Amino acid sequence: MKWPAFGVFFLCIACALFCGCSAPALREPTVTVTDLSMEDISLSSVTVLARVQVENPNPVGITIANLSFDVFYLTAEGEQYLGHGGRENLVIPKDSTTSFDIPVKIGSLQALQAVGSALENHTITLVMRGTAAVDLKITTVKIPFERRKVISVPALS
Repeated sequence: MKWPAFGVFFLCIACALFCGCSAPALREPTVTVTDLSMEDISLSSVTVLARVQVENPNPVGITIANLSFDVFYLTAEGEQYLGHGGRENLVIPKDSTTSFDIPVKIGSLQALQAVGSALENHTITLVMRGTAAVDLKITTVKIPFERRKVISVPALS
């Protein structure tokens, strides 16, 4: 075999080994809180409803092992804790966007304080902050998310 022929042969083998075996890189899913609302408002409890959207741009399905978050409301003194919510084992199909409604029932003292603040100001600013732990079989990737929303509260008559 001559050297130029060996070079062409080696180049063909190298291309076959390195070019044909590459898989598309997996991209990180996105987690977005698309809406926050207050429902079932009373002096003894409030339900905060969070709509969470997960976009999976990958050619394989994923599982969110744990999606957890805390809910706060803003006052002049800063963030006031309302409650904690979450879901586990959320399956997101390949190349899709999936939404989940997650209710968080806030009881007694926190609800009374939040409702009092909302009635006084006719608005309340909710903050939701958390992480989604995506199970990649080999490792777990934590994706942080946050949402702030000002909610109008009508005056009582």
